[in-house]
Amino acid sequence: MIAGIDVGLKRCHMAVIRENKVVYLGELRLDFPIKFAGIDAPLTMPERGFFRECERELHKIGVRIIPPIFLKRIHEIGVRIAEELRKKNVEVFEVYPYATRWILGMKWSKKRKEGRFKILEALKNYIDFPPTDDHNEIDAILSALTVKMFLEGKGEVICGRDGCILIPHRSLLSQSS
Repeated sequence: MIAGIDVGLKRCHMAVIRENKVVYLGELRLDFPIKFAGIDAPLTMPERGFFRECERELHKIGVRIIPPIFLKRIHEIGVRIAEELRKKNVEVFEVYPYATRWILGMKWSKKRKEGRFKILEALKNYIDFPPTDDHNEIDAILSALTVKMFLEGKGEVICGRDGCILIPHRSLLSQSS
């Protein structure tokens, strides 16, 4: 099973995928027998400046980035969750659901109800999931989907000396635009 975790200041959301279906969607639980997890939080900080090398690489292909130095508390929570999961022998990846949406052509704003509806409709092409309109749960689903795609050979890890981010393969960008 694969988990996607959307890290929040007050609450963390989680989606768990088995095969091609979300079998759990809700608040973070660490009691699932998962093998892989995608965490939507910067798990490292830039060595210098505002951005890490992996984020600069995403920016080159057009993905907007929030500088991780503005997400320090989210980073701390994400690192703690990653450490807990690694103690359970879970392979942990940093993911960025916005990059996943962008690469897969889901460029609508999740802040608007209409945008969330379009994102959810497009997600049905990739995975079966229970009804939701919560943007945090959508990010949790996207986080799990990103790891699933990577394990299926449809993803890549962008690394620099100060961190790595897992994304769907950039070759999918031309197919979805």
